[in-house]
Amino acid sequence: MVTKLYIFFLSSGMPAVLTVAGLVLMLLNASVRSESAELRFQGQTQFVVNESSRAIVRLVVERVGEPVNVTALVLLQGEDTGDFEATTAAAFLLSSESSKTIFIAVRDDDIPEADETFVFSLRLQSSSNDVMVGTPNTATITILSNDNAFGIISFKSTSLITVEEPRGRSQYVPLTLLREKGTYGTVTVNFEVSIFGGPNPASEDLSPDIGNITIPPGRAVVVFSIMIQDDKLPEEDEIFTVRLTEAAGGALLNPNRSSVQIKIFRNDAPIRFSKSTLVVSENIGVISLSVTRGRTEDGLLIGSDDRTVSVAYAVITGNGAASATPLEDFVDLQSERMVVFPPGVHETELRFNIKDDNIPEIAESFQVVLLEETLLGDTVLMTPSVALVSIEPNDKPYGVLSISPSPIQPHVINEDLTPIYEGIIIVRNGGTRGAVSVRWNITRNSTDRTPVSADLNPTSGTLRFAEGQMNAVLPLNITQDNFPEEAEAFVLRLIPGSVEGGAEVDEPMEMVFFIQDSDDVYGQFGFHPRENQSIQSQPEGRFLSFSFLREGGTMGEVRLTLTLDSVQLVNISPQIPSVSPRFGGALNISLVITPDIANGEIGFTSNQTVVVLEPEDSNTSLLRRDGTDGQAVVFWSLRPAGENRDDVTVGDISPFTGSVKFLSGQSEAVINITVMTDSIPEINETVILTLDRTNVDNQILKPGFTRREIVILENDEPGEVFEFSPLSKGPWLINEGETVELRVIREQGQLLNQLIRYTVIPSGNAQFYGATGILEFQPGEREVMVALVAKPDGIPEVSPQSTLPCVGVMTHLGSLSSLGLT
Repeated sequence: MVTKLYIFFLSSGMPAVLTVAGLVLMLLNASVRSESAELRFQGQTQFVVNESSRAIVRLVVERVGEPVNVTALVLLQGEDTGDFEATTAAAFLLSSESSKTIFIAVRDDDIPEADETFVFSLRLQSSSNDVMVGTPNTATITILSNDNAFGIISFKSTSLITVEEPRGRSQYVPLTLLREKGTYGTVTVNFEVSIFGGPNPASEDLSPDIGNITIPPGRAVVVFSIMIQDDKLPEEDEIFTVRLTEAAGGALLNPNRSSVQIKIFRNDAPIRFSKSTLVVSENIGVISLSVTRGRTEDGLLIGSDDRTVSVAYAVITGNGAASATPLEDFVDLQSERMVVFPPGVHETELRFNIKDDNIPEIAESFQVVLLEETLLGDTVLMTPSVALVSIEPNDKPYGVLSISPSPIQPHVINEDLTPIYEGIIIVRNGGTRGAVSVRWNITRNSTDRTPVSADLNPTSGTLRFAEGQMNAVLPLNITQDNFPEEAEAFVLRLIPGSVEGGAEVDEPMEMVFFIQDSDDVYGQFGFHPRENQSIQSQPEGRFLSFSFLREGGTMGEVRLTLTLDSVQLVNISPQIPSVSPRFGGALNISLVITPDIANGEIGFTSNQTVVVLEPEDSNTSLLRRDGTDGQAVVFWSLRPAGENRDDVTVGDISPFTGSVKFLSGQSEAVINITVMTDSIPEINETVILTLDRTNVDNQILKPGFTRREIVILENDEPGEVFEFSPLSKGPWLINEGETVELRVIREQGQLLNQLIRYTVIPSGNAQFYGATGILEFQPGEREVMVALVAKPDGIPEVSPQSTLPCVGVMTHLGSLSSLGLT
């Protein structure tokens, strides 16, 4: 028979030892007498594992029946896809052994893969000894999806996207998603659109503002679109964030590229009249109506102003007596009925001449209407888009009665301070001959069905003017109750058909006025008189802690400014000044600084775990005290912790007790701990550094910062120096189909569970079963056996002179890490 030489070794530090002494060699020969036995798997045969270099499947091979020597092979069925470190394994059972464990190691690669199931079968190395393969004789191993088999989803680009809001149409912004790594399966990605600080929700500008995208199997790129809507709302620059929120179906999101921003430039500058009404006398002459572009009702700029915009207007009059007649009562002084705003211009005027005549007239009016359908440019029409010009009654001998135009602010009445309100005035324009009168009433300007008389009296009546009298006050008695109430709106109306004495009633005949919130409905605020205002100590410093009291009503959301110079109601309705919330009670406090507070608290600046190394290393833990008055001494101690706390001694870390002194004026000090050097194998050791007490009563230890955990990392090889046993040096001569069992030993520390990889090279898998594999050392275990079976390939071999070396390599190696096989 032709033989072949192989060298099996663990490192390249020493020449191979080619002696025969002591190798444990077991050869299975056909001449062994026949016995009756069965070989099968014992215990678990179905496994589900993650793809990891630490994923090891343990298959137990059991022999039942006659105690005979037998070699078992475990082989992968089907194609070798490279998912395991080895696809073959061998186990040699002595007649004195009933079972052996075979290790199947998963190979961790970078290839995205879905769930994969593999079948390993049990078979005999040969059919000798009448040993049969029983059941179970197959084992299944499922490797779960790995390396992002279902993909990592992200936006292709996260650069800011800038667009202009389309006018009169919709515009789509395409967004590209990438599915990197794997593309297995169908996955779904959810997204949502948000806006920070905008006046309106994102759904008014973009659609959809929430949704999901489905990516089919094999697809790595998908494009979806966000529609930009023409909302016709004045807006400044708006930035929207499209954020991927969740992935389903096994995919993950790339947190660094999970959002993209879309910026819509400011748009839809509003065009409006600055005032909706203008009441003028007949002899005023030329009047001006102000039209603004790009201004809010408060006068703030909004929307675009970098282009020319325009809008046409119309002048509307009626046919009744209250309608002004063009050319007779007023004249439009514009040459063209068009309002034009060049770039950067925000205000212009329309001019009209009011003609004075001697004809007695009641109030007459005309309207100037901005026409929305004529808008040109990036602009929208907002209210007021109609301006009503009223020419006061004139040339009337008995006068025209109306409500005096309200000031800039509406009539607002404080219930708590105003028992009688005399701010409403009815005026008599034109002539003042004779005595005249008019009836009036007051109703609520809301859906509240409570009688008006619950808040004020009278609610109706007759107002009389003597001859020559031009105005009259309408006094109202305001109900003084103790019920906290929010602001309420009312409407005063003059009744036109009720006038007596020859006078007339004209606009304005109605007026809205308000009674403010009362009896501290939103609360009265101050420092809490019964709660302590205190100084609190935190790791980042000391802080004042205040307690506030809200008395009276608790309606509404209130914002209290800490400097106590303002207290504001959030979301006022109706939009009038509110009486409450307000300040009351104690508005100033003082704190007595005791010695305890002055000296503050002492504690570690951090309570995080500290990791140190052996050989000799030092740990410095910083202490800080808030106050620095006087001296203070802090006593501390070390206490071992954890499962191996009994192994921690002064030979590992020192000292175990001590103290540190703070001098007067000193705010920081340190505790120094030294890690000692030794040559003893050790796993992680944990000690707790604790601040125990101080030497003076007015020095307080800071809660939560009086202990720190110190971990000394494992050292001096606590579980790994591996090499072949001196009894397994070789070299050995074996025939095809024969088995050799080698011993691997562990020296020095034996504290840890260790997995050791070995392989035979070159062409090891082609020549041997079990040429690549994993050995497991349990804590305390010193020796493990590995079996190799020479494959009977039936191919005539070349002479010994042309044999190739076959080398086995291990991690965590000792000096004897190679041997020879022939």
